[in-house]
This record gives sequence, C-alpha cells and structure tokens, in this order.
Amino acid sequence: MAPLPRLYYVTSGLDEANAFATWSAVISPLFEPRRCGPSKKTPTGSAYGIIIGDLVVAKVAFNAQDFVRDAQRIAVTPDHLLLHLYVSGGFNGEVTRQQTVIGPGKVALIDLACPIATRAFASNTVCLIVPRRLLVGVPLHDLKPKLDPLRNDLLAAYIRSLQERSAQLTEADVAATVAETADFLRRLLAPSAEADLAPQRGADETVLALSEALVRDNLALPELSPDWLARQLDVSRASLYRLFADRGGVMRYVQERRLLAVQAALADPLESRRLSRLAADLGFKSEAHFSRTFRARFGITASAYRKAQLDASAAIQLTSPAVVQQWWTAVARDPLRNAG
Repeated sequence: MAPLPRLYYVTSGLDEANAFATWSAVISPLFEPRRCGPSKKTPTGSAYGIIIGDLVVAKVAFNAQDFVRDAQRIAVTPDHLLLHLYVSGGFNGEVTRQQTVIGPGKVALIDLACPIATRAFASNTVCLIVPRRLLVGVPLHDLKPKLDPLRNDLLAAYIRSLQERSAQLTEADVAATVAETADFLRRLLAPSAEADLAPQRGADETVLALSEALVRDNLALPELSPDWLARQLDVSRASLYRLFADRGGVMRYVQERRLLAVQAALADPLESRRLSRLAADLGFKSEAHFSRTFRARFGITASAYRKAQLDASAAIQLTSPAVVQQWWTAVARDPLRNAG
C-alpha cells in the first residue's frame, strides 16, 4: 500500500529572497509572515508533514517573526482549525478572538475564521490542521485559544503521537485515522466546566494517555520506571501494570516507544543527529544495544533505514507549495469528503 503524500519544505541553505518566497508561499493559506523585532531578520521556516486525507500533521520550525491573518485572507482561504503545539518557543498576540500568550508545552487553538496578529519567538512546533466540518457539534464560536491543563496535556500527547506514527500510515489507514482524530477532538473540546473533569483525571483512558506522554517526553531519563511513572501520576504501581498489561508491561512499552521514536527521527529529513547521539538521547544503554534491538524490531539496520529515507527525500526534493495549497482548497470544496 502506497505511503501518504509528504510535505517537505526547507529554507535553510537558500538565499534570503528564495527562503522568504518559499516560506511565504507554504504558509500563505494561513498567515502572512512579517519581519519583527530590532534585527528585522527575514522570516523563514521549515516544515515536514504528512497529508492524512482531510488532516495535515507536521513538524514546523521557524525564526522570530510576526504572523498576520486579516479579513482579506480569511475571505479567500478555508477557515480550518489549527492546533499548534509549541515544543519550544511560543508567541503572544491575538488568536481566536483573544489576546493570549503561548509557551512551551502548550497547544494554541487557532480558529482560522478569526483575525490573527501574533509576535512569535523562534520556535519548534507540531501542528495539526483540521477542517471545522469534522467538528460538528463543537461550539467553535465559543472556543478559547488555550485549554485547561488536563485537556492541554491530553491534546499535546495526541498530536505528538499522531505526528510520530504518521510516516508509517498508508491510504488504508486514512479513514480510520481521520474518524478517530475527529472523535477525540469532539470529546476533548466539548463544553464542560473544569470541575467536571475531575472524575476523568483518574479514568483509565486519561491515566494511560498521560502515562504514554510522560514516557514519550522522558525516554532518556535514567529513572524512567514503573515507580517513577506512578509517582508522577499519583497512581499505584498495580494500576499501571493493569493498564499496560496488553502492551506487554510498562518497560516493554518503554522499549517499544524508544524504537518508534528512533524510527520516526530517522524518517524525518529535518533530523540531523548522528545515530550514536540519537541512541543516547532516546535512552538506549549503548549504541551496540540500540543497533541490535532496532534490527530485531524492524528487520533492517538503522543506518540502512536512514539511507533509504534520505534517498526517498532526495528523490522527492522540496515539495511544491502548490501541493499544500491544493489540499486546502480541495478539502474546503468537498464538504462530504470523509464525512461521518
């Protein structure tokens, strides 16, 4: 089964004029990038993502710049919802009808039906773009730019997980992935008082999602263990063992997450760390241990897998900005596409 369409936009190495033109063309359905601050550096950025039917998920990095979405741009581009997780960096300004400040670890809920005027710091982010028709029943007119801490953490975990597994998805996975994502977002964004979330905090689904996020964000931590996770989540070890029973246990799950994280990094054309550094950063005891476990899990050496991914990227070269622009307009024109 064929892999899904990839988006690959890199402006490093381009001269200033071409870097700005490429970056501007890629994000033109969303924003106009503008110079900001005393240095007035040319706005540039890079993005690597996957088109999953009606969704786009992508890693995006950019330098400090202003982002503007005015009435004219709103009138001629689709009004999807942009869920923007800031791994580092952040911004301040107006989004989704409010002045707000977003920092690392936070997801900005950006309604593209509304004007936007922000000043962004140099940032590394993961974004998920969702057509608003997939969120039928959610009162998007009441949407705020930030969620309460619990829902923010659940959404951040979901976005990171979707981005990590997106490179392995095929056309056969699209319908189920879109339906699963839309259902998750409808439940997450349903109006409710923060106090109403208290019972959900201890629910198995919530504890499992937060456990998975903690593992994903702490793969290199030497003390990562069932005891450590239980303390962080304020649950018993017995509860964790029960939740991870169908995943082979907590530490087997940790090992699998490390391997999947390496695989995702090796498939990412924006990732430049050496294999030895990746192994250390993701918690493997030694490069030899990493090499053995990677080959046993995926049936190929890590270096051969990376070479295959780089060769594929080189064959594709930079994606034309027209590809993402065509996605925006095609999804907007077809209200029945993947509906339900």
